[in-house]
Amino acid sequence: MTTIDLSGGLVLVTGGAGSIGRAIAKQAVQAGACIAVCDADIEGADAVADESRANGAVAESFEMDVTDQNMVKEVMDSAVKELGPLRGLVTAAGVLRTGPLSSQSHQDWKHVMAVNVDGTFHAIQAAIPHLESTRGSIVTLGSVSAFIGSADGGAYTTSKGAVLSLSYAAAGELAPKSIRVNNVAPGWVDGGFTHQALAASDNPDALRKHASALHPLGRMATPNDVANAVVWLLSDQAAFITGSMLLVDGGYMIQHNG
Repeated sequence: MTTIDLSGGLVLVTGGAGSIGRAIAKQAVQAGACIAVCDADIEGADAVADESRANGAVAESFEMDVTDQNMVKEVMDSAVKELGPLRGLVTAAGVLRTGPLSSQSHQDWKHVMAVNVDGTFHAIQAAIPHLESTRGSIVTLGSVSAFIGSADGGAYTTSKGAVLSLSYAAAGELAPKSIRVNNVAPGWVDGGFTHQALAASDNPDALRKHASALHPLGRMATPNDVANAVVWLLSDQAAFITGSMLLVDGGYMIQHNG
């Protein structure tokens, strides 16, 4: 039987307290990895690490502001020192600020770019010297929004397009070092930003129905759907895959490719 095996190494997840990051951390643990759960929300990161340890895993939580380049490097180095060689990096930290481009505040725009784009760059840069020795793997978190227009999500859409381009650039540059870099692009996910939108909606049932209908498979992704793809790409099952973008979108993009 073919199994995904991440034993013998550390997987560091930024945004590890979020719904997708949490699912990735849990599945990496199930595949045998040690886990560094990193998030600006240290209480949330603590909870994920505590649950993992309760299930017999080696896991630690770290407070990390991905917009702080020095902090990212220091946390990365500390995690490796505590938990062992870095096998994989997952950049799941992200924020969403909505609003039309005509009135989007510069502060909100800069914050989205700082977290989603700069934060991804900081994490990749800090991980490179550690991954060189392990021939490890990086998975960045993208979105179908990188490919479509949006009435009020211009900043987020732009940031995810930049993350995808950065992933391609990193894949080409790091391939000679045997470091693989891939991107996972979900559609709507039943968690995180979607739950925030549902909580703010005047008609959450209608919004959920609309979001589900956008996907030909008839539902939104679960965080575990995304985690399945990420953990597979981290593993040796994907040893010859780099510079790829994997849509985990229930067919969402089929409707935009015609």
